[in-house]
Amino acid sequence: MRRLGFHILVLVAALLVSGATASAAAALGLVTGFNSDPVLTNDGAASRAIWIPRAVAQGAGLIRVNVNWSAIAPQTRPPGFATANPASPGYDWTEVDGTIRDLAAHGLQVILSISGAPSWAEGPDQPSNVEQGTWKPDPSQFAQFGQAAARRYDGHFPDPARPGAFLPRVRYWQAWNEPDLDTYLTPQWNSTTHGFTPASPAIYRGMLNAFYAAVKGVAKSDVVVTAGMAPYGNPPGVNTPGGYRMQPVAFDRALFSKPVQLDALAQHTYPVEGPLWHAVNADDVAVADLYKVRHVLNAAERAGDALPRGPKQLWVTELGWDSDPPNPEGVPVAEQARWYEQALYLLWSQGVDTVLFLQLVDSAPIPNYFVAYEEGIYYLNGSPKPAATAVRFPFVSNRLDRAHIQVWGRAPVGGQLVLQRHRGARWVVVGRFRVKWHQVFLKEIALRGQATLRAEVAGQISLPWTQSP
Repeated sequence: MRRLGFHILVLVAALLVSGATASAAAALGLVTGFNSDPVLTNDGAASRAIWIPRAVAQGAGLIRVNVNWSAIAPQTRPPGFATANPASPGYDWTEVDGTIRDLAAHGLQVILSISGAPSWAEGPDQPSNVEQGTWKPDPSQFAQFGQAAARRYDGHFPDPARPGAFLPRVRYWQAWNEPDLDTYLTPQWNSTTHGFTPASPAIYRGMLNAFYAAVKGVAKSDVVVTAGMAPYGNPPGVNTPGGYRMQPVAFDRALFSKPVQLDALAQHTYPVEGPLWHAVNADDVAVADLYKVRHVLNAAERAGDALPRGPKQLWVTELGWDSDPPNPEGVPVAEQARWYEQALYLLWSQGVDTVLFLQLVDSAPIPNYFVAYEEGIYYLNGSPKPAATAVRFPFVSNRLDRAHIQVWGRAPVGGQLVLQRHRGARWVVVGRFRVKWHQVFLKEIALRGQATLRAEVAGQISLPWTQSP
């Protein structure tokens, strides 16, 4: 009884006061995947043929595909155009069709993330200095476009490129991107005689509720995920070189001040340092701060403002750190790998169900490394970084007391998992247990002193993890 009780206390501490219980966390699975990396989505069929199988080999279950509403819709509405009809003249779904077709052929699930309103679906009196596609998007038009997309990808829509076949089913839908930034949604604030009041949460609430009803009207089993919130913001009304930005937890509180319809709440996380680092501002969110978002969501569930009633999922739809090489300002590749493993554990511990990494492969340094993204688990030349192993087979350990260690991971395949400790020039077995494919495991083993551990299953070996005495 002493060891079991201590084990639970340590796990609760590891949950970073998230409010979750040890048993709930232990039962929680974890889906991983990748964001809308161009090599997986819009770089063409030849690129997808190379990189989609690698994403599958990395254990990806879900790929986020960013859909620019204004690129698919006509720039001006032709006569008789019907926004909710996916076959209406003026729509061009060709690129999205090809991406979804190729991803589905490899058994991957797709989440379509829709943002960027055409000019005719934006609100009136648009200032000249705001980003196109962001100004008070019309909730009704946004819902109708969501309905058109859900109809096209309901599994029963004829595939125009394959006579007699149907386009694949898409079950996951994300309404907009980072609405707490004026890059994606404006205005962020309303100026009043008493200062600034939030504007974007109410705008987004109307869009989300309309989108939810429209997509669910096509298929009740579809899953609607909120836009991933950007992790950092500014005080009310403050404009910086990054623009007007609302802090994500403040945005969520304002969003749930009235009823919101959703199946999952999404957050983006880009920690300034490692996964243990906490955001400086109370309403910003790094990896170790997801409990803040969970608390807001839990409160909304209790108040009846997260509809329909029942528990909602918590997703992270962007996560990443630049690595060195190739970016000289990134973290060393070995540290990047360790941070990805530790981040997966911490997010899982705080009740996160799904984590999407920003990139599968690094971007070309155009015009230089400081504006490119080097957060991939593969280098641009196609060779894997240590992070490729970390993402495919994450494995971490925590010391519970002087005599016991807790190990956590996610199995890349099913079979007998062997825990090994490094001694001298060899690896010694210290534990065995059965795991299923992609099963999250959490085990306690008796082990004293400093130990370097790793896990092996069906010939696949995790990165080693050194645990202090």
